[in-house]
Amino acid sequence: MKITEDCINCGACAVECPTEAIYEPGIVWKIKEKFMPPISKEHFFIITEICDECAGLKKIKCIAICPMDAIKRK
Repeated sequence: MKITEDCINCGACAVECPTEAIYEPGIVWKIKEKFMPPISKEHFFIITEICDECAGLKKIKCIAICPMDAIKRK
């Protein structure tokens, strides 16, 4: 999953994410007790190591909620 440059930083995707895999621009994130630099300083970003593409749900929530169609499957 990837958030494209069409993102307007509304944050709707982050609110909907059941695995909390979506971060605000410029935010340091953590995996396995290790802090990692932000993937983007311009728009929200998805940590693929955390995202399970809404496994077990009928739809991928971030894609469904994005008003700009800015979230794509890789």
